[in-house]
Amino acid sequence: MMVATIVGVFLAAQQGLSQAITFDTLNSKESNFYLRYSLDNEITNNIVILKEYAIQVEKKKSYGLKADRPVLLDFVWETMKYSPATLETPSHILSKANQFYLMSDKIITKITNKKYGVKFGVGKLRELIKDMEETGLKSLRENHQRLARELAESNIIVVTK
Repeated sequence: MMVATIVGVFLAAQQGLSQAITFDTLNSKESNFYLRYSLDNEITNNIVILKEYAIQVEKKKSYGLKADRPVLLDFVWETMKYSPATLETPSHILSKANQFYLMSDKIITKITNKKYGVKFGVGKLRELIKDMEETGLKSLRENHQRLARELAESNIIVVTK
C-alpha cells in the first residue's frame, strides 16, 4: 500500500512538472510571437514613412530638409530593451532591426546636414529599405509565422488584427 502511494505521488508530481513546463514553453512562445509581430508592424510602418520621406526629399531637393525630417516609430524597439523575450529572438533578426534603426537615422542625419547629396542619400535610404524588406522583414515574418503555427498546434490562437 505504501509503495503504491509513493509511486502514485511520484507519477502525479512528474505529470504536474511536465504540465508546468509545457505551460511555460507555450506562454514564452506566445510572448515571443507578439513581440516579433509588433516589431514587424513597427518596422513596416517605418518603411512606409521612409519611402514617403524619400519621395518628398527628391521633390524638394535641398529646401526644408531639417523641417521635413521624419519621426520613426520606436516604441516597440525601445520597449524590447526591457523584455526578457527579446533575447529569445534570433540574433540575426535583432541585428537586422538594429542596423535598420541605426542606419536610417544616420542616413537621414547626413541628408539633413547636407553631408549627403539628396540623390545619393535617397539612394542609400532606398538600399537600406530594400535590404530590410528582402532579408530582415522576411526572416522576422517567417519566424513569427512559425511561432503562430506552433501555437495553433497547441490550440492557442494568436490575434493579429
